Amino acid sequence: MTRNPVAAILVAGLGSFGAEARADEPSSETVPSWDVELGYTSDFWRSVTGGLDSGKRFIGHAELVVDWVGDGALRGRVHLIDNNGRSFSEIVGDTHVVSNIEADRASRVLEAWLEYAPDIEDRSLKIGLYDLNSEFDVSEVGGALINSTFGIGVDVAQSGLAGPSIFPYTGLAIRGRWRLDDRWLMQGVVIDGVPIDEQAPRRFASLKLDSDEGALWVAELEHQAERWRAVIGHWRYTSSFEERESLGSGQSRSSGGNSGTYGFVEGPVWQAGDRRLLAMLRLGVAEPRFNVIGSTLQAGLVLERAWLGREGEHVAIGVAHARNGGPARRGAMASGTERTQSETVVELTWRVPVQDRLVLQPDIQYILNPGSVPGVSSALAIGLRVEFDLSPN
Repeated sequence: MTRNPVAAILVAGLGSFGAEARADEPSSETVPSWDVELGYTSDFWRSVTGGLDSGKRFIGHAELVVDWVGDGALRGRVHLIDNNGRSFSEIVGDTHVVSNIEADRASRVLEAWLEYAPDIEDRSLKIGLYDLNSEFDVSEVGGALINSTFGIGVDVAQSGLAGPSIFPYTGLAIRGRWRLDDRWLMQGVVIDGVPIDEQAPRRFASLKLDSDEGALWVAELEHQAERWRAVIGHWRYTSSFEERESLGSGQSRSSGGNSGTYGFVEGPVWQAGDRRLLAMLRLGVAEPRFNVIGSTLQAGLVLERAWLGREGEHVAIGVAHARNGGPARRGAMASGTERTQSETVVELTWRVPVQDRLVLQPDIQYILNPGSVPGVSSALAIGLRVEFDLSPN
């Protein structure tokens, strides 16, 4: 599972860490308007050494975003995506997922929602097909990197029967947001617990609700200081799940309580003119009875306008560590397999806007203990991302 990459395609730069209203929030005084954005992202990856196999992959991702803002308190979005279905992680064998645009072959609706915001700076209510990672567990620094885990932590992405409601599979949801003051923001969402129709996974849109599948509840609290931003979130499923350790013994046992917590801080640590160095540190935990990954750690640095001094240019480095839970390791051992303690990925990337509608981003990643499988050597992968902004305006 991966983070929705629309921000990387359509937004130049990382934005500011000030207390201003979010860029995607309309003013309280609006006139009816439409905005259409079209983008295409392609990744070219090569496995240099290690992993499950050597080889190359081309990954393609297209998206169309149509935003509507009414003259009152309503606005809406329809977000369509198409993926060519090629997988690079099947070569590397990693858990973190090297490319955040990797997905099954399909054309589908990622988002289709309406939002009611009588006072956009204070409160809003959103309902429809919803991408959790569009507003929850979103780090500005993490968005500068390509590996999926920097978009949304693998502790969250692994959860549920088919993952949470994130790219590329999303479900019906209702989300509420309340800004307490200039520094504090609180938001919560209730989402379909299984956002994919397993009988028809390539269906254009998943509108199926089943009481047996339950729901996913997520709550998040954000504090914006003068320079630093801190976020803490908690998620929980209402349905029961099979316990990892019991699966290995052949005597499946189900219970409730599948939940987890994450938190991160980020902000500038150095600035000289237009150049800034931003830092991020994130921690995440998931209930090890049900999830393979019990805890995660991510850290990143981003230098804006690094060498060429162009708006939207940055150099970023990130490190992510995923530690397997004890029940998953014991369950694997009981079933006759083994699992190492953890997987770690290190990424270095450089985003270069060539012109207004074209961006190049070379990337290199080193994955230690891919898939936590003993005997699989650490992998080195190199790639090039090419982003095209094909918007009509």
